[in-house]
Amino acid sequence: SSIDVNADQIADGLDSYWEIVGGSGSTTTLVLELAGKRESNTFGIYDRNDTSNYVELFAGSDVASAQRTLTIDGGGAVFIDGVDQGVNLSTGQFGFYLARPGVQFYSDSTLNPGGTDQMAAYRGTGVDTLDLAGLGQFLWTDDQYIIAWEDMPYGRSDKDVNDLVVLIDGVVNVPEPGTLALLGLGLAGLGAARRRKA
Repeated sequence: SSIDVNADQIADGLDSYWEIVGGSGSTTTLVLELAGKRESNTFGIYDRNDTSNYVELFAGSDVASAQRTLTIDGGGAVFIDGVDQGVNLSTGQFGFYLARPGVQFYSDSTLNPGGTDQMAAYRGTGVDTLDLAGLGQFLWTDDQYIIAWEDMPYGRSDKDVNDLVVLIDGVVNVPEPGTLALLGLGLAGLGAARRRKA
């Protein structure tokens, strides 16, 4: 693989929120679940502006290679495999969550206990081939992401970040406004430094 699992993670704050690109929806595939409590884990999306507004994509009983197609229409209505879930998001942007009884973790680490980052996200590069059970081999393209979760509070966990792993395509990560502001300040600083050197 050309991916370095430590160096090539999408930075925290850049993987908090997502949106679907194109009109055909996003396909989410459960790759593996190694959690001891996998039977009680659930995984889904939540409204960027209201974490109590969510839709489950996978339950603990789902098996590797299970797939769901997520679509969000212009009014925010959420469809799973073409079926209206009766949930409307306030925007087309959403976060991912992993939950089990008594605890829920979010792709937005600021919502997690202690602000811990419980999820690692990786973007395909178009050079690696994935070989997944039930799906065979295919090129991991730059419109596909693998997100992997730690399902215990980070301070008490084994930190293996493989308790639930999903492959998602047809989405793009949406940086948080604060992260964009910091990036903008950094770029402005670089520009000012270059002007002073010249």
